[in-house]
Amino acid sequence: MKTLFTHLLAAMAGVAAWSQWGQGMEEMRGCGQAVVTVHRVVAGVPRVKPVSGKVGRGAGEALEAGERKEAWLASLGEAGGWELRAGMMVGWEEAQELLGAVGPEQRGLAAMELAIGLLHESPETAMAMAGLAGDEGAVGDARRAVSVAWAQLDPRAAAEWILSGNVGAGCLAAVVGTWAGSDLESVSAWMAGHGAAIPDEARLALIEPLIEVEPDSARGWAESLDDAEIRRLTIGRIEAGF
Repeated sequence: MKTLFTHLLAAMAGVAAWSQWGQGMEEMRGCGQAVVTVHRVVAGVPRVKPVSGKVGRGAGEALEAGERKEAWLASLGEAGGWELRAGMMVGWEEAQELLGAVGPEQRGLAAMELAIGLLHESPETAMAMAGLAGDEGAVGDARRAVSVAWAQLDPRAAAEWILSGNVGAGCLAAVVGTWAGSDLESVSAWMAGHGAAIPDEARLALIEPLIEVEPDSARGWAESLDDAEIRRLTIGRIEAGF
C-alpha cells in the first residue's frame, strides 16, 4: 500500500509504480521534482519561493477567507482538486483552521499539501505544519514531501537543517536524492564533509545516481554503509553492473 507521500506525488505527476530496488530513493528523487514543478504549472508562479507577509498568496487571494475554506475543503474530494489548492497558499493561522476542518481520513494529505504551501512563509513553518499530519507515518510522509520541495529551493540549507536533528533520516535522504538530481558534485562534497554524521539512508540516496555515472565512487560510498547486510547487497548490485 502506498503511503500518503507517494499518493500525493503520484496524483500530481501521474507517477505509476517504481522498481522494488531503491523504491524510496527513486521516488524521492524523481517524484520530488514534481512537487514544485506541478505547483509552478498550476499556480502560474515562476517557482515556489519564500516571501514575506501577505505577498504571493496566488490565485486564491481574490476569495474571502470563508470562501477559500469552503472551496479548499470541497476540492479535497475532487480528482483535480490539487489545481485549486495549489493556487491557495495561506498563512499559518488559516492553514491551521483549514486542517482543523478536515476529517481524520483526510488529515494526513491535507497537512502535507498545506505544509508544502507554507514554504512561502518559511521552511520551518512548513515543517511545523507537517508535524500536525496525524500519526507517526503521516507526519513522516508530510515531512519528506516538504523536504523534497525545500531541496528544490535551497538543498544545502535543507540538508544542514535536517542533519542538525530536527527531523528523521528519511528527510535527509529525500533532500540528498533531490539535490543529486541537479548537482551531484555538490551533494557528494557536502556529504563527504560531514563524514560519519550522514546516516545510511542518505548515503543510499547518493549511491543510486552515482552507480550510473561514477561506479567507483558509488562503491566507495557503499563500503561506508554501517549496516553490514545492506552494505553487502549494495556492493553486489554495483558489481553486477545494474
